Amino acid sequence: MAKAPKLNSQPQIVTANDLRSGDTVYLTVTGGWTRRIAEAAVVANVEAGAALLAEAEAQAKQNIVVAPYLIPVDASVTPPKPIQYREVLRAEGPSTETRPAA
Repeated sequence: MAKAPKLNSQPQIVTANDLRSGDTVYLTVTGGWTRRIAEAAVVANVEAGAALLAEAEAQAKQNIVVAPYLIPVDASVTPPKPIQYREVLRAEGPSTETRPAA
């Protein structure tokens, strides 16, 4: 299993998987879940990230999402861009789906 990133003072968001669809989802400012990373709640530090993660874990116990965790993002761009390659792939969608020709 890959090591979790160190979340020092980097901006971060919470991600999980939707229990029903399995889709990648992100926690919003209002406490809901979205498939769009642009709508994710971005927090600036470890303390705020822990509070956001606690909210997500409570929803996991209610069987809304599965396995929420924090990911570091580059918040200087819009939408925020995940720093890790794995999370970039999750944010951009499955690589196995057929995409229209450019």
